[in-house]
Amino acid sequence: MIQQALKKIIDLLLQSEDTKLQGMQLSMPEADSDYMQGTYFERLGAQHHRESLSPYSVHPHDQSSTDYRNAMWNFLSAALKGHKEAQYRLGIGYLNAELGLDRNYELALLWLNRAAAQGHIAADHALKHSYEEIAF
Repeated sequence: MIQQALKKIIDLLLQSEDTKLQGMQLSMPEADSDYMQGTYFERLGAQHHRESLSPYSVHPHDQSSTDYRNAMWNFLSAALKGHKEAQYRLGIGYLNAELGLDRNYELALLWLNRAAAQGHIAADHALKHSYEEIAF
């Protein structure tokens, strides 16, 4: 359900963008802020998950899914503003089913291609590696 809503939001936002500006860095101070928030929630999610696995955990429930969802929304916000690292993180998230995202190769390729078009080396490598796996 979240995946369907997310796809509709992305489609609407991408349709409204000027095609010449797609993937370009538009509003970097705001995009940087969104990206930093995303990394904060991603680290917090990892920490909460580790703590929930501890036999001495104060919190019996794993709160990491909420943190990962917040990370994903912040990465999405930054990625839509042209932040190449956020685009890469979303692409990897969809490729490997991370951040609470379902595996979706179409969206993984979309975000990795956008990051690679801006010179993100790891995104370019991930794309080449993905294509090599598909070919064999």
